[in-house]
Amino acid sequence: MPHPIAHNDDIESCGLSFSELQELWLGVGPDGSLFHDEAELRAAWERGRVVCMRIWGSGGRRPQAWWYLEAPALGLKWPSHDREQSYLFEHNALSEAECEQLLAGWRKDFEDACLLEDAVVRREHLDWADVPRSLRRQWQAARRRRVRRSAVPSEEAAAVK
Repeated sequence: MPHPIAHNDDIESCGLSFSELQELWLGVGPDGSLFHDEAELRAAWERGRVVCMRIWGSGGRRPQAWWYLEAPALGLKWPSHDREQSYLFEHNALSEAECEQLLAGWRKDFEDACLLEDAVVRREHLDWADVPRSLRRQWQAARRRRVRRSAVPSEEAAAVK
């Protein structure tokens, strides 16, 4: 049986309301911040960081409070939701487990894209999947080498001719 991601005792023990945790996750809402100033936001992040990161800081994603409060110290800037995973991957800001998970998905997306005839559609698919450009280059080069090797007749086949 799957375990719930959030436990009420975790949330209650951090001393933040669901709305405050939501702001740490998604950023300031349309009605403005629930926190009076940056010091209060930082204090809330310190109390709720473990819960927020466990719930929303996985799969190559980070809560908005992390981007605002921690990313600058790492030299990172919010790239947009569409590029968040590849950006964190390219900047070595992911756990080993996150990298493995993302690599498996990206590899499948890359292989699926290789089945597409149109280069523009192929690139759009890889952009949509946020496959890092470094992996695209690496995997495409390996694919070209495999294709070249399979196109060259083996010595045995050449001797038969």
